[in-house]
Amino acid sequence: MKNGYFKLVYNDSESYVALYPPEDGGEPIQADEMRDYLVSKGFPGVDIVALKKIIDSLSKPQNVKIASKKGIPCSESCRIAVSPDKMTAVCRFYPPSTGGAETNASDIKSTLKLQGVTKGVDDAAIEDFLANRRYCTDIVMAKGVMPEPGVDASIEYFFNTNPNLKPKLNEDGSVDFFSLSAISVVSKDQKLAQLTREIPGKPGFNVVGDILPPPEVKKLTLKFGRNIELSPDELSIKSLVNGHASLVEDKVFVSDVYEVSDVDTSTGNIEYAGNVCVLGNVKTGFSIRAEGDVEVRGVVENALIEASGNVTIARGMNGMSKGTIMAGGNVVAKFLENANVNAGGYVHSEAILHSNVVCKGEVTVTGKKGFITGGTVRTPATVSAKTIGSTMGADTEIEVGTDPKLTLKLNNLNADVATLKKRIEQTEPVLLTITQRIKSGEQLRPEQTIYFRQLSQQYKELKAELDAKTNEVVELMDKIEDTKGVESCVKVESYAYPGTKITINDTSITLSKPVQHGRFVKDGADIRVKGL
Repeated sequence: MKNGYFKLVYNDSESYVALYPPEDGGEPIQADEMRDYLVSKGFPGVDIVALKKIIDSLSKPQNVKIASKKGIPCSESCRIAVSPDKMTAVCRFYPPSTGGAETNASDIKSTLKLQGVTKGVDDAAIEDFLANRRYCTDIVMAKGVMPEPGVDASIEYFFNTNPNLKPKLNEDGSVDFFSLSAISVVSKDQKLAQLTREIPGKPGFNVVGDILPPPEVKKLTLKFGRNIELSPDELSIKSLVNGHASLVEDKVFVSDVYEVSDVDTSTGNIEYAGNVCVLGNVKTGFSIRAEGDVEVRGVVENALIEASGNVTIARGMNGMSKGTIMAGGNVVAKFLENANVNAGGYVHSEAILHSNVVCKGEVTVTGKKGFITGGTVRTPATVSAKTIGSTMGADTEIEVGTDPKLTLKLNNLNADVATLKKRIEQTEPVLLTITQRIKSGEQLRPEQTIYFRQLSQQYKELKAELDAKTNEVVELMDKIEDTKGVESCVKVESYAYPGTKITINDTSITLSKPVQHGRFVKDGADIRVKGL
């Protein structure tokens, strides 16, 4: 395949353009390209329309007169185009005129260099052109090299690290909370984890000589608590005791489980570095604080449960409006009534009544009842339930799509900013008055001078704190905006009753009539109901 091309031909008194048709399916001569070339070589008045008609019917080489004068000899030349991403440089060659010189490899490289192309020049492509000259054809003469990605570091764990173990649904529609146990038994000298170090990538370059760094690889280290030993090469860890292993925020813990019958006056409050298992109940006024998981096989009353890992309550919690669960992982309870829940993972229950629930993962309310009635549920993920609200119109609020912890932090920051601005506004008039007195020549008493200096320093500190808080507000708003891209929704299998308020990102609706078997989703600036 060979494209059509043109060439300047001269005799003693006239100038011609020689037209060569394409061969073997090549592209025909481009009239606009030829016109620009002729103009650059001193032939501005050529009738390009007439030449276009000749090109359209061209079947064999033909000379067309373009001037009654002899032109200036033109050497073989090329036009260079660098791609927008600077990864390729394409040359388009034009033949020499009568009396013009042919180019050579050195000339081509010099021309490329003048256009800024200094890397990735293809010597083989240059030699191929010089051996088989093809004109009016795009020829890649330089190529960049993309950076070569490396391999992220990885850690393989040799115990159960799955924090998303869901409760089993029984055939009768109830949830089997008794069989839940996220505890992973390990033996002394058992290998717990193996680290594979990262492999750095290789840099690339573009044709103008810029170095293209490879993507950064993820670096990891083995993180662990007590009762664990690190190997000399720092690539593996093993347990030093018989116990239970858990993974909390990428850190491995091994400990014996602290097991009690009930948490009451016989035990007092419990604080433990590992997992806690309560075989009975947690009574009103007591607390459990654990660095691992907490499992309660009975009922939790108005108590505090705080765990770095998961919290499981087999028979549910009646918090009496003050009972609180704070979990770094998931919360699974048969029911949550008049409770306050804050979880770093998901929340799973058969019923949530008049409770305040905040979590980062999904909120799933299933089983025989499967209702959320009263209170608030906030999560950046999805909320699923059989029933939301009640026929009695209990105030029920569901918020999804934005991380509630970020929203709460933003509200606190905005309150701090407002307080700082007020203090600055109160300080500025006093400083201005004293400054004007000093400028007028008034001598301040020593105690007034000390007060003025203290007030000036306080003013500077307030301004600096205001700037820092303002920047933090902007950063937090950007984080909140990023979370709005997550597709979150509210699903209801049976009914969502009037009086229920549903918020998705920054859009809210309050139901005025029941909605059955639907999925509330954000659609533009509105919230719409779609089928499940």
